Amino acid sequence: MKSESVKKWIEGIKPEHSVMAQRVDTLIKELIPDIQYTTKWHKPSQPLGVPFYGLTDKGWMIAMWSFKNEFAVGFIAGTLLNPEPPVTKMSGPWNRNSDFKARRIDIRNESEFDEKLIRSWIEQTTKLPGWSKIE
Repeated sequence: MKSESVKKWIEGIKPEHSVMAQRVDTLIKELIPDIQYTTKWHKPSQPLGVPFYGLTDKGWMIAMWSFKNEFAVGFIAGTLLNPEPPVTKMSGPWNRNSDFKARRIDIRNESEFDEKLIRSWIEQTTKLPGWSKIE
């Protein structure tokens, strides 16, 4: 599953977040060539949905958000990453697993964008469990 909806999401969010989202999208596709992606959870308050990235044999592994004051990258098995991403308040069905919990990093502006760290986390996700099935 490779969906144009992620491109539309990146183009539709705040311009300052769009730049960072494009960088993350490019990194994911570069580091995980077989990656599948789409948007999920379209609703009136979030008409563009939430971009999710994963592998068919693992499930969804990475997601992105554009909040009012920050751009966020989430990792489904975040508590298994080294170092663990700092944001622990992530609700959602992926946090029902007792072996690991999702974590994310919030980035307020491009000067806080640590490409080396994000690259490391993306690479680590390929060795970790994901959430749900990709159909």
